[in-house]
Amino acid sequence: MSIKITPIKPITVIIPIIGMSPIIQHKWTEKALRMLRMTPAERKKQPKVARDPEAEGEAAAHRMADGSYALPLMAFKAALITAAHKDIGLEKTLVRKSIFIPDKGDDLLTPLYSDEPFIREDIVKIGTNQTDIRYRPEFRNWSADIEMEVETSVLTIEDVVNLVNRAGFGVGIGEWRPEKGGEFGRFMVDTSKEIRHT
Repeated sequence: MSIKITPIKPITVIIPIIGMSPIIQHKWTEKALRMLRMTPAERKKQPKVARDPEAEGEAAAHRMADGSYALPLMAFKAALITAAHKDIGLEKTLVRKSIFIPDKGDDLLTPLYSDEPFIREDIVKIGTNQTDIRYRPEFRNWSADIEMEVETSVLTIEDVVNLVNRAGFGVGIGEWRPEKGGEFGRFMVDTSKEIRHT
């Protein structure tokens, strides 16, 4: 008995998306990562300095190499995986194995087009009984072009477009997105633009 394995049919597709609600970013800063690497005793020894809301908010934004604002593509793929479910006939593992973000040496970022962001001041919970203030950028009227490799012998372009819309409607990206109980970071496929593929 012979087994027939069908050939893979990967294509690169660029899907334009447009925001349905503002997006809040919170990139880990080098200072925050350095503090995480410290022991609690080392953190207590750090001198207290006055906070700079504008600087903290700007540091929380993702940026391309040229300094322009960016969107992290792995967050987008994570939203697609979360939106997939066996109840809609699409397993999460199938999405993981059939959609990939090409690495072009840009730290897996894509340009984010939007109005100039403003810096939010939000009170956030840390652990069980602690609160802190976070300064983060909020982008309104935003859009982006999402490039991905799709295994089209498994998923059609129509499947991917429908999955993008599901992810944008109920999962979202960024802070306080629907997946985390918020209303921010929702998006949909921009039907005024062409979906390109090679």
